[in-house]
Order: sequence, then C-alpha cells, then structure tokens
Amino acid sequence: MTGGSGSGKSTVADALVERYQKLGIVIFAEDGYYWPMSHYGSAETKAQRQAIIARVNYDDPVSKETTLMARHLADLKAGRTIEQPIYDYDRHDRKTETLTIDPKPIIILEGIHALSVPEVKPLIDLSIYVDTPDDLRLARRLRRDVVERGRSVESVLAQYLGTVRAAHYRHTYPSMFQADLVIADEGLPAYGQVRPSEDAIDRMLAPIETRLRSEGVI
Repeated sequence: MTGGSGSGKSTVADALVERYQKLGIVIFAEDGYYWPMSHYGSAETKAQRQAIIARVNYDDPVSKETTLMARHLADLKAGRTIEQPIYDYDRHDRKTETLTIDPKPIIILEGIHALSVPEVKPLIDLSIYVDTPDDLRLARRLRRDVVERGRSVESVLAQYLGTVRAAHYRHTYPSMFQADLVIADEGLPAYGQVRPSEDAIDRMLAPIETRLRSEGVI
C-alpha cells in the first residue's frame, strides 16, 4: 500500500485491518526502518543532532534500512515472528524497544517507498497505489505535523518545498505506473478531523476487495 505523504494510505490500510481482522491481518509499517541517528555519525550534543537532521532527506529511500526491512518482511511471509524497529519522530531516532509482529495470512506493507525498494519488490503479491491530489496531501501533512508532532507551519512548508515534493515525483509517483491497483482518493478529511464516512471508505476499498475475492483471499 503506497502513495505520497498524506495520501490516505494509512486510512485505507487501517480500514482493511478493521474489516478483515478475523481473517488474520497485520500492518507492516515501513516508517519503522528509518536509520537510527548513529548511522549518520556521532550525535552527542543537540547541535550535532540538528546538523544531522538538517542534511537527511527523509523522503528518499536511502533514509531507510531497506535490507533489514526486506529481511523482516520475508521472515513474516515465511511464518516467523519479527521484532520491528520503532521510530521516534520527536527524537529523529529509533527507540530502544521494538514491536513484536507475528505472521498473519494477510500482511499490509504500508509506506511511501513500498514500491520503490528493489529488495522488497519480489516479496509483494498485490501492489496498491493511493492517488491523491498534491493540495490535499499537503493539507493533511501540514495538519499532522503541526498538531501531532508540534512543528511550526514554516518548518513543514520549508521541508515540503525543499525535499518532500521533489522526492515524491522522483521515487513515489513513478511507482503508480507499476501498481496492480490505483485507488482514487475520496477526499477523506485531513488528519485530526472527523472520521471518514463509511460510504467513502467503502468506495475506496471496493476495488481492493474485488481483487482479493478473485484471488480467494477474502
């Protein structure tokens, strides 16, 4: 499940989990695999940490430990439990604790680079791209980063214009043309607003459910 930042892919993935949890379904979040701060060098002081954060493009696949991500996904598909890293957005670093994920019949790999990582592509059975207009994605990202992550409007816009938009069209957007299914966004509410209507969710899930039924998954 992929699409640009703020595309609504997490909403769609969560809706699938809620609807089919009895079948055994789990989300494998790509965001846990951002490199730890130590990958970029010493960060003993606040100034060193800020210098590292400023130079990392978090919207480029190289910002993630993709080899570990592919290995963990392969382990899950082979029926093995994994300990997935947890990324702390406030500290821009991994937490010491991990998330235990048990294998399930349905695994949803969700993230902006889900179809942009060569090591992962052979492990994907069905690829879905959530296609969302840029203005709606920016509105959602802006609200999320300001409300949930405590950032300023100016910093969010600077990052979007500086790296996010360019990386989207370099890495994420081209994957739409490789996806098995392209889901048109239903204009779901921006982050933090009311829950999307069931009708909107139904329309976005419909082509996915049709495909899964044709393959005997649901």
